[in-house]
Amino acid sequence: MEKPSEAPLLNKKYEYKRACKSIDILIDQKKISVDRGEVFRIAMKLCDKIARTYHLVSDFTTCYFRAEDTLIKEDFEVSMDVEPIFFARMPLADFNFYKSERPVSHRILDEKSAWEYCQFVNHDICNLMSYSLERSNTVPLTEYDGWHDERSRHEVGMPYEFPGLNPPGERYEWRAPGLQGREDAPHTIVSSYHITHSPAPILRGELLTILRVMWWKTKVVLGKGHEITPILLISVRPYHFRVIEAYYNGSKFCFAIQQTSSYESH
Repeated sequence: MEKPSEAPLLNKKYEYKRACKSIDILIDQKKISVDRGEVFRIAMKLCDKIARTYHLVSDFTTCYFRAEDTLIKEDFEVSMDVEPIFFARMPLADFNFYKSERPVSHRILDEKSAWEYCQFVNHDICNLMSYSLERSNTVPLTEYDGWHDERSRHEVGMPYEFPGLNPPGERYEWRAPGLQGREDAPHTIVSSYHITHSPAPILRGELLTILRVMWWKTKVVLGKGHEITPILLISVRPYHFRVIEAYYNGSKFCFAIQQTSSYESH
């Protein structure tokens, strides 16, 4: 399923029971084996669990969470200052093969504007990734080592939340425009931007982005022998960012959060 519809997730429609009926029919018709049918069942059961957790987070009254919150403790396993397990850093020598300029953020007029900051940083990073070409080739950073754009490949939407022009309480807006994946692995790299000055340890946008991507990616890799769909989320807030590796361990959604990195406006 290379182009999964996200409608069931976004419309709160669970698919496991209906999928089981379809799987039974395919097995009876000898179109798939019993073992392959069981693989499909496990994947669809996980999709429904992801969807239920997604809706719990989406319907919750707060945008900000802590590891000790009940919702987080029940469905997630959070660890801090942990290096990613399924992802490795890009070698600096490889990066130096690309001709690029540092992202420029001095255009920001109001340093207290979270929206303005995220807007410019997003623009600069997108330009850096798309137009920095390898000196010995014409491969941009977005396609480094076989990575590709997941949104165009699978026709999935951009995770985002826009609360309107005059939301009650503190404004929290976010979007995750960058999704990179591979043909030879179930891994996904996601970049997200969170318009908030809250120092909260966990943001709703981080949870929803990871769960949404994990939901449709589980369908994309269905039947390909992958038991885990690791996600690396680059989460940017005004003047600092962090990296979160996420995956499902068979019972809970694991979040390994690296130490927050701070940086100046220049």
